[in-house]
Amino acid sequence: MKEKNIVKNLATATLVSGAMLLAVNKPATAHAADVDVKNNSNETQSNKQDAIVTKDQAQEAVTKSQDERDAAKSQVDEAQKNVDKANETVANAQQEVENATKASDSAKELQKEATPEHISEVQTNIKDQTQVVSDKAKAQEVAQKEADQQASNLAYAQKDVDGANFWVNEYSNELAKNQKAIDDAKANLNATQDQINQAQQEVNNDQNRVAETQKAIQDATAKKDQLAEQVKNADQAVSDAQAEVNNKEASLSQTRQKSDAAKSELDQAQKQVGELQAKVDSINTITMPKGYLKPNKWGALAIIDWKVASTGLDMNHYKDDLEAEKEPVAINEYGVAQLTGAQQKELTLWVAGILNDVRQQLGFKPNLVVTPMSLEYTNYIANNSTVPTFDHDEKAIDDAGKMIPGMRMASESIGRSFGTPRNMNMVKQMAYSHMLSMLFDDYGSAHWQQLCGIEYSEAYAEFFGVALRKDKGFIQFDSFASEDKNAVEKGGVLPIPSYDNLKVSLASAKSALSPKQVAYDAANKATADAQQAYNSASDKITQAKNVQASAKSAFNDAVTNLSELNNVLVALQSNLKSASDKLDKLTESKSDKDFDLWKANGFYDATKQDLDGAKADAYNMQKAYDKVKVTYDQAMAKLNQAKSEVKQAQDQLDSLKSNLVALQNADENAKKASHDLEMAQTKLDSAKKNVQDLQVKLDEAKTVLAEKENTLDSAKVELAKIEKEEAAKQAVEKAQEGAKKAAEEKAEHTNFYKASNDKVVDSKGQVMPQGYTVKDNRVYNVKGEFVGVVSSKVQSRVVAHAIAKVEAEEVTRSSALVSSSNAFSTSASKQTKAHTVDSSNKNGLPATGSQNTNLISLIGFAVASVSSLMGLASSKKKQR
Repeated sequence: MKEKNIVKNLATATLVSGAMLLAVNKPATAHAADVDVKNNSNETQSNKQDAIVTKDQAQEAVTKSQDERDAAKSQVDEAQKNVDKANETVANAQQEVENATKASDSAKELQKEATPEHISEVQTNIKDQTQVVSDKAKAQEVAQKEADQQASNLAYAQKDVDGANFWVNEYSNELAKNQKAIDDAKANLNATQDQINQAQQEVNNDQNRVAETQKAIQDATAKKDQLAEQVKNADQAVSDAQAEVNNKEASLSQTRQKSDAAKSELDQAQKQVGELQAKVDSINTITMPKGYLKPNKWGALAIIDWKVASTGLDMNHYKDDLEAEKEPVAINEYGVAQLTGAQQKELTLWVAGILNDVRQQLGFKPNLVVTPMSLEYTNYIANNSTVPTFDHDEKAIDDAGKMIPGMRMASESIGRSFGTPRNMNMVKQMAYSHMLSMLFDDYGSAHWQQLCGIEYSEAYAEFFGVALRKDKGFIQFDSFASEDKNAVEKGGVLPIPSYDNLKVSLASAKSALSPKQVAYDAANKATADAQQAYNSASDKITQAKNVQASAKSAFNDAVTNLSELNNVLVALQSNLKSASDKLDKLTESKSDKDFDLWKANGFYDATKQDLDGAKADAYNMQKAYDKVKVTYDQAMAKLNQAKSEVKQAQDQLDSLKSNLVALQNADENAKKASHDLEMAQTKLDSAKKNVQDLQVKLDEAKTVLAEKENTLDSAKVELAKIEKEEAAKQAVEKAQEGAKKAAEEKAEHTNFYKASNDKVVDSKGQVMPQGYTVKDNRVYNVKGEFVGVVSSKVQSRVVAHAIAKVEAEEVTRSSALVSSSNAFSTSASKQTKAHTVDSSNKNGLPATGSQNTNLISLIGFAVASVSSLMGLASSKKKQR
């Protein structure tokens, strides 16, 4: 993303911010420095071409390429899904064509058969078949009657069988009882006194058990009555607790309604505040850092302090516009955004509002004005620019200028599009990033002069427009000044958005929020209190119901126990009667016992005769039933056969009728079948065409994906290369650090010795060349590298001899100097003073020039600076 700027002066030359405007319609050049913009950071094009790609930049390229590859992959997947779905549609359409073809062929065959003779023949067959169906139906009715009669006979026969079997069972049971009576009579007849005593004891025991059970029943009845009273009291307690719960629940419901109403009002107020706050938070402004402009040589604030300006990038960040994010932007087949007239107007007014605020912060007039003519001006340039490179189209600018009456001057700054802005939020973000770049990171270019208002500070109005080039997507900031105010303001000045009312509404909404919060808190507390009261009442009814349940459980247990005792009493009383009857029989006279035995034998014999007769009856009844069953089965078989014949006849009749209808409508059905076939074929052709179109899109998407994957692979290779180079560099640096450390350790153990006149001697007696220096007993070579330490102990004869030799030479040189002339000595003294070591020179090295030499150097530097400034002025004149 890059920007370029062009300024044209269409009247007399005017000095603006210390830079010369270009001559009428003949700018020296239409270019300012090219600037990249990404995430509010900028880089000149020339620097970008020469700069080395860093690891972060390579990683950013990989990330961007990965995102683009993923997006392309997503498009391929979506395109593949569309193709698969379209192929499925084709398959379904093909099946419909096949079915329609079969139907059409059948209709055509039937159409051939639909002759008057054949139709008449079918009608005759229908008449005959109708009679057949009628005859078959009558036969079915006869068979049904016979089957119903036989079913009735079978039911009566079954009833006779069941009755006979009943008496067989009854007499069998009675015979068993009679046999037991015989056995008991025989036992009584032969009973001993012990058996009689035992029977008497059983009677006594049963009488005692009956008495005990009767006493238990009296106690259980009293306990049941007592528990019944407890249940009654528990029921009343539950009823009272329920009434209290109902009362508390009603109170709770009322307080909840009030609380809900207060919460609803509070939520609505909070929603309003949130919506207004979101709108205020999405207001984009640009805060200008203090000291952005500094005085020029005439004292006017007209020069950027670029060090201060660069801080503006950290101070300002784009805020997403959620409403603008919902507004889609059309994209042409080349991926270039195409703004509508309304969207261009929206963008221009939004940018103008931000830049007017910038101008006010800098002390300039907020004189950006948007009119229909200013929008038409920039839109004309955007629509008619044809320069294929990233540059201004001067012809389009000149042609657009002819539309402006009284034009005095014009300016344009352009920037590259970054990405594909698919909604107005992305477009605004792009515009915002370019504004930050042009204002804060555009060294060497003139965009800032146009945007901050310094170029048009003397004009009563700067007519402004923003547009995107239709062919390239470059963003344009176009301005012009005119002396014909009425003409350029024709159609009215468009209102630039102001957010003051919005901020007032937010403050008002926040003020209204506080009392609603208080009301909600009060209502919520009342609800909490009511809830606590309801919970207390609920606890009471729970306790009351627990007591009620316990009482009812105890009462039910008592009722069950009483019922069981009554059942036990009945059983004991039955046992007592049986025992008493048994005792009575045992204590009868012998004649009575003989009579009982005779009577029991008589009953047994009579019952035996009855049982034999009942068995004979049952046998005869079963034989009669079997005979009736055979007749019934035969009748049912005839009925089923008759039903089958009726169905077959009716099916044949229905088929004949359907055939007749088809024959009578054969022509119409054939036309319809043919039409259905044509429609199915058309649907199939359309589906196939859709598959072809979608396949083309899929192939295009795959091509894009392949390109993005290649780009990603290249970016990964570049990143891997940089990482490898960094790893190698780190390894070299680590090795160098190790070597340096080893050299320093070696130097710490390497001794040097100091002789007179600052001469340095090594441990081998060699005198070090000029340039070796000593500081803090550390020796540095001519390269300034630490090579050893000064030792005060000379333990080598070679070193001692070398030091003595140096000192002897120094004594000889000093004697020669004493014998020289006084004039030369004075001159040498003055010159030596100029070379005196400066105590403030912390590195301990001598100064390098005399006072006169330093003065000459300063004069030369001043001359060079003046030349440089003159060259810069000339350069800016060409680089505007």
